[in-house]
Amino acid sequence: MSHAPRRREVLKYAGTTAGVAVAGAGLGWPGASPAVAATPARAAGRCAPLDIVVFGDAASEAAHGLTATLSDTVTGGLGQSARVLNPSDPASYWGGTLTFDVAVSPTGTTYVTVRLWGDDHDDSAEEAGFGSRMWRLQLFCEGKQVGHQDQGAVDSLDILDTAPRTPGRFFFHTLPLPEKLTAGKRKVTLEIRALGRIWPYGQNQAQLFYSMTTPSRGIYRLYTHTDPYFVAPKGEVQGPAPQPKTRTGGEEVMDAIKARVQKDQKNYLTTANPATMDGWAMQSLAEGYLWSGSPAHQQDAALDRVLQAIDGRYLAWKSDSKVLTGSDQQWQGFGRVGLVLALLWEHLGDNRLGEQVTGSPYAIANPGFESGADKPTSWEAPGWAFGGGGTFARDTTVSRSGSASLKLQATATSGYSYVFSAPKTRVGAGTYTYGAWIRTDGVTGLGAHIDPLFFDASGNLVGGDHKKYASTGTHDWEYVSIDLETPAGATQIELHLRLSGPGTAWFDDVTLVSPTATDTPVPPVRRDAYIDMLKSSRDYWRQHFPHYSNQSQICAIGLYQANRGLGLLAPDLALPEDRARDYMYQAIGIKPYLGPEDADGNPTKPLGESYYQVTKAGLTRELGYVGNYGEVMDWLVMMYESVTRGHGGQEAPELREQMVRMTKARGNFRILDVDADNCRISRIETVIGWRNEVYPGETGYASRTAWDSNPLMAAVAFKDPDIVGWTQEMVADGQLYPQLGLQATHTWTRVGLNALRLVSRDWDAFQSLPARPARIPADWDRPDFVVTDEENGCVAVKNGRELLFASLYWRARQGVNDYARVHHVTPVDQRSATVRQRGAGTTDDTYTVHDWILWDYAINDPAAAHIPPGGFPPPGDTLHQALAGDVYHLAPIPADVPDPALGVHFEGVETMLVGRAPFYLCVYGDYLIAMNTSTDKTFTLPPRPDFGPARDLATGRTVGAGHRPKLGPLSSLVLYRG
Repeated sequence: MSHAPRRREVLKYAGTTAGVAVAGAGLGWPGASPAVAATPARAAGRCAPLDIVVFGDAASEAAHGLTATLSDTVTGGLGQSARVLNPSDPASYWGGTLTFDVAVSPTGTTYVTVRLWGDDHDDSAEEAGFGSRMWRLQLFCEGKQVGHQDQGAVDSLDILDTAPRTPGRFFFHTLPLPEKLTAGKRKVTLEIRALGRIWPYGQNQAQLFYSMTTPSRGIYRLYTHTDPYFVAPKGEVQGPAPQPKTRTGGEEVMDAIKARVQKDQKNYLTTANPATMDGWAMQSLAEGYLWSGSPAHQQDAALDRVLQAIDGRYLAWKSDSKVLTGSDQQWQGFGRVGLVLALLWEHLGDNRLGEQVTGSPYAIANPGFESGADKPTSWEAPGWAFGGGGTFARDTTVSRSGSASLKLQATATSGYSYVFSAPKTRVGAGTYTYGAWIRTDGVTGLGAHIDPLFFDASGNLVGGDHKKYASTGTHDWEYVSIDLETPAGATQIELHLRLSGPGTAWFDDVTLVSPTATDTPVPPVRRDAYIDMLKSSRDYWRQHFPHYSNQSQICAIGLYQANRGLGLLAPDLALPEDRARDYMYQAIGIKPYLGPEDADGNPTKPLGESYYQVTKAGLTRELGYVGNYGEVMDWLVMMYESVTRGHGGQEAPELREQMVRMTKARGNFRILDVDADNCRISRIETVIGWRNEVYPGETGYASRTAWDSNPLMAAVAFKDPDIVGWTQEMVADGQLYPQLGLQATHTWTRVGLNALRLVSRDWDAFQSLPARPARIPADWDRPDFVVTDEENGCVAVKNGRELLFASLYWRARQGVNDYARVHHVTPVDQRSATVRQRGAGTTDDTYTVHDWILWDYAINDPAAAHIPPGGFPPPGDTLHQALAGDVYHLAPIPADVPDPALGVHFEGVETMLVGRAPFYLCVYGDYLIAMNTSTDKTFTLPPRPDFGPARDLATGRTVGAGHRPKLGPLSSLVLYRG
């Protein structure tokens, strides 16, 4: 059943600027949950816990009727007792369980807080470069699952950290119990279950849910309480504030990266098959041609192989249109082809572009063995293809034509040597002639021969054993050929070249002659082919311009790059420069995002005429705040350099200014702590992030390490004093080298291009930058700040020795859910919590929560017809959602947003705009956050007698308990009563 808004007149903003008074708690705020209890003032004393379960303590466990399965008692951090939950045997998604009774409040919200040791983490992340044992703990109440196992507003009780979260200290995570399960009760039964790992983009149950194979982290204590801000009972051991030191060593990683880059460059220049190079390998070779440190530097062979790589992409696309939309970085299309042309334009010359596209799927690749190093490209040998001393090699001392041949050799009487053409070559119906020139030396036995093998479109063998032998003994070049009719069902062939028996044979000038009446297409001239692919890519992605901020940035890069290549090849087909940059302006918030265009080039405006992809605060905009996915500095640098580098590169000060602003905005969402070795480190704030977040966040100063980015690139590209200073702070902390292991070890060509950039451009350029004094804003010694982002519904506050991050617009994908996510940090401890808050200004239309177990991006894709709404349930018994049946009111949407933007409302797909309340009020500990996210309303703060007088952290003024400030459109108030 669809819960899409239907009454459009209800959803529209009124468009007035009159003040809207918000009633106090319990007086029926629009969209509020009346069961939420008021928060007591800190001055009156923090509420004591309702109950405490000490795991591993026999008396406490007995008092709570604890039943454990697959569990051990351990002594953990600071000598404290804990329980671990073990995997099943054989391993499955589900591990051990703890079931117990706890006291709750019969009214209002009861919160559950779990105490965890900050040193526990997934050490497989260190071994493999990513988390593979990110086991989860899931909370159940009265037999029902509390919240979603993945990416829900009420999330798992824990996801095992990929790095130590609070080394040497405990931390606390808090979740609310559903009021309907505690109403009128003094006690409920809770259960903690251990789970395996979830891969968020799994396309079936097996891909989504991974078995738990090792014990869970230790679970130390669980508390129930009514104040959302949890304070541990006095006397509990917490752990001391760390004394950070500077990390030293690690310089050797640069040697490994340099060696990797040299290996890649040699491979691209001499060994790899150009026709099957992906876009990253193709660009790497082009960059190598321009870099004096590469073996490809100014080598004609590099230019030829780059063009052969583009040829291969063109032919692959003509064979399968999905190459444009699904290969490499999908939203970039063929943009990288345009970038490579711009980089190499002055070196290509008309002759190369006037040649026919090479590597036709209807022609055997590298038929003269001219390409390759020790081994010829496009020819392979299975592992069993050599016996009795058999070998194969590319021989540059013997050739019939050109400069090389294929040499096969065998030494034993029963020896053999065997290679075949790869990729397979397409054939049609009729009789083809297959041939090769063969030269022999001392060949006995069956001798040297060719053997074409036929395959169907699925790669199944449908015809073989067509051997044609050359003369044995010793002789000069002899042409050997065979005429074969294509068998029924065959669409492609492999030509096998073999030597059976001792001796040496050379092969050269392999031929494939099609029937006279064949309709085999003739490859076009490169210039025409490249124009075709670049124009098609540009125009396709103009009509499929996505709205997720990282996707739209990648797409805008591809659009610009493709258009730039067109401008070189066919200027009359290229968009004007300002029009091409417009997609970039939309993607980074210089102009409103207008969405995909129709066939006539008119924007469809699915989110209206005033939706910006970047907020006024400088953060990327998806729905709410995103952590790692918001770290888009790699795309910003790539976008900037798509304009400024290569032939005809131009200045782009307007892009740089906005990109610097966006990079600096991320600097407010950093946490300075220590790593596993007690060394000072800055991490990305991820606890309040919407999408696939890991805890703690990755190392991040100015820019981070990822597949496409290194931590120096933003400083080098933009040279902004603050960004440079933050990057230099990273180096001073000794945290540069630990981030570079990915570039040294990950074999993906995408990472290799990133490694090449670091070695060939960024490393030396960074060393030459002047010293800058700027440091990360979250440093305890830096000035206090209050950053509010009403469009993303989030805040970042530094208040003395406290940091507070909050997302009020928290994973509200289909309606206003009245949950907030907070992360509170001091030098000693950390708290993360999902808490109840107040929302106001919503409509009468509603969305009802389904009985689903998890929420995920891939599994809720309406285009994926094989995936059911709600996704694939986890293995085992059917589970039920404790939040099922909850009703969320919808927020109003702007009048210019058309109905299609709200979706053909496929159940499970997040719906833009309807989940962000016009007004939020959140109280957490000593902090009160009021936020007006609307563009046309004024809200009056409700009475707050329980909170008392407080200081406005933005202005420093004291706001009395009886004062009710008004909040105008897109404004916030952060009060502190400590």
